[in-house]
Amino acid sequence: MTRPLRLPLVQDGALPVLAMPDQDFSRPFRDPNAGHPQNLRATFLLRAATLLAPLAVSGSFGWVSLGWFALDGRLTISETALVAVTVFAIYWVVLSVISAVLGLFWRPGPLAPAGAALDIAILLPMYSEPARPTIGHAVTLLASLSGRRHRFGLYILSDTRDDQAATLELAVWRKLQADNPTLDIRYRRRPLNSDFKSGNIRDWVRQHGAAYDAMLVLDADSIMQPETVQIMADTLSADPTCGLIQTVPRVLPGRTWWQQMQSFASEVYGTNLGRGFALWTGSEANFLGHNAIIRTRAFAASAGLPHLSGRSPRGGVILSHDFVEAALLRRAGWGVRMLPEASQSYEDTPENLLGYIRRDRRWCQGNMQHLRLLAMPGLHAVSRFHLLQGAMAYLASVWWLCLLVLWALPTPMGQSPDIWATNSLMPVWPELPLVTQSTMAALVGLMLLGPKLIGATAFVRENQLRGGQIVRFVGSVLAEMALSALLAPMLMVHQVRAVLQTLAGFNGGWSPHLAGQPTLATLIRFHAIETLLGLGLLGLAATGGLSVWLLPVAVSLVLAVPLSALVQCQPRTFQMYRNPEMVT
Repeated sequence: MTRPLRLPLVQDGALPVLAMPDQDFSRPFRDPNAGHPQNLRATFLLRAATLLAPLAVSGSFGWVSLGWFALDGRLTISETALVAVTVFAIYWVVLSVISAVLGLFWRPGPLAPAGAALDIAILLPMYSEPARPTIGHAVTLLASLSGRRHRFGLYILSDTRDDQAATLELAVWRKLQADNPTLDIRYRRRPLNSDFKSGNIRDWVRQHGAAYDAMLVLDADSIMQPETVQIMADTLSADPTCGLIQTVPRVLPGRTWWQQMQSFASEVYGTNLGRGFALWTGSEANFLGHNAIIRTRAFAASAGLPHLSGRSPRGGVILSHDFVEAALLRRAGWGVRMLPEASQSYEDTPENLLGYIRRDRRWCQGNMQHLRLLAMPGLHAVSRFHLLQGAMAYLASVWWLCLLVLWALPTPMGQSPDIWATNSLMPVWPELPLVTQSTMAALVGLMLLGPKLIGATAFVRENQLRGGQIVRFVGSVLAEMALSALLAPMLMVHQVRAVLQTLAGFNGGWSPHLAGQPTLATLIRFHAIETLLGLGLLGLAATGGLSVWLLPVAVSLVLAVPLSALVQCQPRTFQMYRNPEMVT
């Protein structure tokens, strides 16, 4: 039998409305109720090393490159610009390597001391997801939290537009409510899904937030274990300066090759990166939009999102609201923490590449909006960095495409340097020994693979793999790396396309998750651009107009359709190595 909440769960209108005003992006804001989050001196030192060391490495790489181009006694504008773009791209690669190295030194901290019991609402936003498993997982979590020190209630917040799907949601809710009479489970469907997920959460905060100390925000595909939620709640209760605690979500194994790849990468590489990220960000961490606990009144006072001026996609509703909400909470004086100790936190991923790319387009549109907010008054410097990093997750594809093309263009043998120097798009490549070129390429490749190799090392150490386990694990690492390398050109093309569509003003909107296996005809239509681009590159290679360095890229693009079909299959023989602790 669960204990009653300190404030009763009631229907709309019975509680005072909790104000959640739009934040003014033109002036600083400080919440008078916010504390003063403190970071240890070690956090500042780690942060300085993490952010400045990549500058030294990328700057050294740029200096060597400039010296290379200057071997012929001249340095053109195109060569200087190419080096600048290279230095910028290398910075983010080195940053990932350093964050991964920091992850090796992470150790779980002591459990938070017992604080005041909190009234916590579990929020489950829905948008046409399958009703039975989605609501069922949330009710299972609520039931497992019954009888603990903190008090929980569940709100199903539906934004589903299809009436038939909404009717099924309602039926599932009523059935689960009847089967669990001691649990408090509420359902609400909005007549209009204004401002999408952020608007859904905001409506709940205004109508019900006054009854709760905190809210645990889930996604429709979230699965969390009760021990993890308990750690998060205890930590929030013990730290009155903290406004938000984010877990490092891991991806569920799923059924298809693509889902297994994503799950393996999240478990082996992502967990270690998240730990390193938590170490150097301290109280200036980030929000991923789900699997996080938030202090309700802090969120209401600090994180109301206005619409950006102008039309979508550059203006209008802020789609990638999570990064912005974290920045606003920190601006108001609240700490934002990432808690790797809360490890049993999971999310799902689309079953195939089409669903993943479709979702990625929306994320690209939202993250590009972050560029407009970099100069917002009052933001913490680290919050500005997070916003820039979110945009760079997609702009990096543009940089790498430009670099790939320029560095791989064939040397104009037999031509006058003066002729080529007049072409602003063509650097004059000096002749370097093959050993030097290979060494530079190997260093860049090692940096790109660095976070994966470091994460794999941390995984073996932590899980104490032995004998056959190591053999199977190494096989999974090699399989993941090989498939990732084959798929990388295809994903780069789609990310560049998403960036260009956003800059051109194409609004992708907010669509439900794409489920099921696309047909071969659908795959051919979807991957037509990559296939044609790959065929064009192979044609250039056949006529000597393409460097051999681009041949692997061309082959990968030509194979876009069969690769996409492969990763959406359900493997029957080789399975990626799975941590025994992963939920099924």
